[in-house]
Amino acid sequence: MEDSTLIVLNMKNKLQIFATLVFVGYVAWWASFQTALAEQGLSVQRFSYIYGSMALLGAIVGLIASKKWGGYKTVIGKALLFFSLGLLAQEAGQLIYAYYIFVSHVDIPYPSWGDVAYFGSVLFYIAAAYFLTKVAGTRFSIKDIKYKAVAVVVPVVLLTASYSLLLRGYEYDFSQPLTVFLDFGYPIGQAIYVSIAITAYLLSRKLIGGVFKSGILFVILALLLQYVADSAFIYQSSRDSYISGGGVDLLYLVAYFAMATAMIKFLNIYKGLRAGNKPDIKKAPEDV
Repeated sequence: MEDSTLIVLNMKNKLQIFATLVFVGYVAWWASFQTALAEQGLSVQRFSYIYGSMALLGAIVGLIASKKWGGYKTVIGKALLFFSLGLLAQEAGQLIYAYYIFVSHVDIPYPSWGDVAYFGSVLFYIAAAYFLTKVAGTRFSIKDIKYKAVAVVVPVVLLTASYSLLLRGYEYDFSQPLTVFLDFGYPIGQAIYVSIAITAYLLSRKLIGGVFKSGILFVILALLLQYVADSAFIYQSSRDSYISGGGVDLLYLVAYFAMATAMIKFLNIYKGLRAGNKPDIKKAPEDV
């Protein structure tokens, strides 16, 4: 039993170390061209095309973890599947935006096909966060006062921040309804998935000895970073100050790394439970 546990621990470490090395490599690459960022050299272009692979790595790990947890037959499997789809949508959006900037050499249209992918990731993350609330075997409910507080306070705080930063003085142009929808849909959707994820943490923090805590905490961190990155991008784009390869791209990279780490955590949780001869979780799909 000790030997099998050591093997699982080694596999855990190798996967996390690999993801961390990839992340550190990208950060070093990003730092290398910051002094010449305005020139938008070849290194910046390549970085903008490639760093989304951090999201792709997280998606691959998430899909593997989802399958291990029972796929669409279990609530955790569903949650990990939708987080993976959200990461894939983010990668698609990154590639589409990079195409506009470096291949087509045009100002990024808004809305664009990239926004189809990006807003799709918001919907996938909402679905994933919802399924996390069911991990504890509890239907999504806000009857408890602390859940009510989360469900009300977190969205209010995030939406207030979004309004102050992005929408103050907003002029409604209903001749472009899709633009208006996305301008409000992004912050509202993000406030929803962050608040649901925090509620999921409160619901499941004691489940199976609290083994899910680390995975869900990294999910919450990743979603918050995604919110900050999207807000910064929208703010800069609306003021024509966004530069590819700048600080906003670094924020996205960190968010992808945090979500990839969360997916690794859930994969390791599964392996750890199996190595410890816990009950066969696949036989209780409605519980986990």
